[in-house]
Amino acid sequence: MLQANFITDCPPDSIEWCPIRQDVFACGTYLYNPETSTRQGSIYLFQYNSSTKAIDTIQHQLTDGILDLKWIKCSSDLTLLSTVSALGQLSLYSLNDFSKPVLCENVTNDQTIALSHSWLYSTNNYVIISDQQGYLTLCELDNSNGLRFTQSWLAHEYECWTSAWDKHDTNIIYSGADDTLLKIWDIRDYKQPVHVNRKHTMGICSILSNDFNQFEFLTGSFDEYLRQWDKRQMNQPLKEIKLGGGVWKIKPHPSNQNILLCACMQNGFVIVDLKSSAILCNYKEHGSLAYGCDWQYNDSINQLTELMDDCMNQQATTTYDKKILSESLIASCSFYDKTVHVWKQQT
Repeated sequence: MLQANFITDCPPDSIEWCPIRQDVFACGTYLYNPETSTRQGSIYLFQYNSSTKAIDTIQHQLTDGILDLKWIKCSSDLTLLSTVSALGQLSLYSLNDFSKPVLCENVTNDQTIALSHSWLYSTNNYVIISDQQGYLTLCELDNSNGLRFTQSWLAHEYECWTSAWDKHDTNIIYSGADDTLLKIWDIRDYKQPVHVNRKHTMGICSILSNDFNQFEFLTGSFDEYLRQWDKRQMNQPLKEIKLGGGVWKIKPHPSNQNILLCACMQNGFVIVDLKSSAILCNYKEHGSLAYGCDWQYNDSINQLTELMDDCMNQQATTTYDKKILSESLIASCSFYDKTVHVWKQQT
């Protein structure tokens, strides 16, 4: 159920709620001009006003085209917005001032488009960047917010749409690309992948490591399938769920990792229960490609989770899942119609 909408200057492709300000989220946009062969974009910092049901602009900064953005907590008192751009730059912005980045470094060869980036989950001082030429680049953020290049290697023959750290092993990185290959890397010896998986029938565009299970992770592909994997046996996925569109983003609910919000490109935004494989919601109010999405951080829901920790019966769990979904705000964006929505699942 739509709560509010906003029209951006350029097509939006990435969106994420702020982890320290519950009503604030950031959005990145990207526009390619074929006549001039230039790429431009912007960053918005939005505030959702629940009283007026409006999306208000706090900050708006013109930039190069933004392909991916993420909030990172560098320390207990420092949270930054991290972006990668169409000119191959990684930038960090203070929450209070987007007018000038606190860091801006080239992270690809010859200004190749940077497509995704992932910060090391446990420390947030290492970042892996994937790019249009198929390279992965590993960098380290030092104490003075400087970026040091550690290594870069050709990981795929085509666009490397996504890369992600394993959340339980700081040496392991996953990557997926337009060559349909899922690769697992050990950064201590990156000349050859630890494993190459060929089970996807189209390009891989999203990867998510499981917070609570050290062996499991998810992939989303242009072939419309969400897949669950166990890295100890990669011959077949543990589960395949067809979502009706290319699975561009996968976002687990903050209080229940089995409830997944997926941006499904041609099929809107889908909420799926991984445990039962049930589609809980298919939000189709956007008018074009569904790209960016995220759950709001919600303290009241997290408190409710703590109260439900010892509740084991199926009926109560189902009631609880409906409760958290009905109270969960989602921000999403679609590309060609330049639209940002804030919405809830109708229960």
